[in-house]
Amino acid sequence: MRSIESDGRTIRLETSHYQTYEFDYVIVCCGAELQLLFPEVLTNAGLKLCKLQMMQVRAYETRWTLGPHLASGLTLRHYQNFSACPSLAALKERIATETPELDRFGIHVMASQNNDGEIILGDSHEYDDEIEPFDNSLIDCLILRELRKILILPNWTIARHWHGIYAKLPTGPVFEAMPMKNVHVVTGTGGAGMTMAFGLAERFWDRLLPRS
Repeated sequence: MRSIESDGRTIRLETSHYQTYEFDYVIVCCGAELQLLFPEVLTNAGLKLCKLQMMQVRAYETRWTLGPHLASGLTLRHYQNFSACPSLAALKERIATETPELDRFGIHVMASQNNDGEIILGDSHEYDDEIEPFDNSLIDCLILRELRKILILPNWTIARHWHGIYAKLPTGPVFEAMPMKNVHVVTGTGGAGMTMAFGLAERFWDRLLPRS
């Protein structure tokens, strides 16, 4: 998508292939792309970019299963939902004192298994100016070090490494704006975007065009 224009009645959208389409409503779900469309709106929204590194352990020849999604106590300091835990301050202090490198890279560790038997391992959090195009092998080593403290796998052969970048709104679960009439921007769901996407889409559309 290259541009969006509106005369107040019809919205014209030009694609990257210079094709033009007309719509009554447009919803821009831009993810972490904050510069292409409505950069002034997104820049002033307080959105932060976050880079995370993850890995995948290859599927095992046996029918070994991990079971439920697994996370360590490091996760408690990462999600706002745990802020009510009375011992959280002591946990944060201990991590900052004993393993400050985990705070440096925003590391908390998780493991889950997909339907192909592969184990997905993560992850880290670097923000805005800290983000580089190159992955940091030290981060992967720290993630594996912490996971080995809580998890025993048949083997730790890493098949793939990758990183993702998402947009996060620090002051709420999602960012919404209407820079033009009937043009809506929705982003900033942080690391929960894939979990919440369908529910957010349905709720947003029902609010935009209530069902009769």
